[in-house]
Amino acid sequence: MTTRDYKSDCIIFDDSYEGYSAKNFTLPEIYEKHISTILIPGGMVRSRLERMSIDILDDYEKSGVQSVYVICILKGGFKFASEIWKTLQKYSFTRENYIRVSIDFVAASTYVDDSVGHDTKITPCTNMEKFRDKDVLIVEDMVDTGTSLNELERFVKKYEPKSVRSAWYVVLMLFSYFVLSPNAFELGNNNKNVFANVCLDVNVEDV
Repeated sequence: MTTRDYKSDCIIFDDSYEGYSAKNFTLPEIYEKHISTILIPGGMVRSRLERMSIDILDDYEKSGVQSVYVICILKGGFKFASEIWKTLQKYSFTRENYIRVSIDFVAASTYVDDSVGHDTKITPCTNMEKFRDKDVLIVEDMVDTGTSLNELERFVKKYEPKSVRSAWYVVLMLFSYFVLSPNAFELGNNNKNVFANVCLDVNVEDV
């Protein structure tokens, strides 16, 4: 499959980036007292996800792919995966060569009580045999240590898919060597605990 320069496509915010004052935006009342800074406005997020989806379809189309299985990593990745899936479908219908896009789910976690553990627990929510000789796109909301994603890729490859690719919403700069997969935004490591925006699983009590 064609390799795009995803590193140059990604929008990067380093540790010096301070974002925008929350006073410049309308926030749900439940968030107002907790959030003082908006790192990435929602409109920018949605536009970036659309561009990212188009790039993914371009690469699949160039490779002659006719159908793609999106694998969503539960539960944090659900909102992002559903947005990617809907956008891929939307733009696939406008192409001369239609690409069928399906979505399935896998639970994978290395977190125990909000701390990173050493073992990754993977729980399929579907029959993994369906991915044999198919093109698979694994979708993750945030790449922190990369452990869950790496383990899931190895797990999926046991079923001998035709191809396995990944797409991420946010990757921390500490792990920016992940440059061969599409990702929407790259954040400085100091920003990871204050990133609360559309598509990320946020616990209000922890904001």
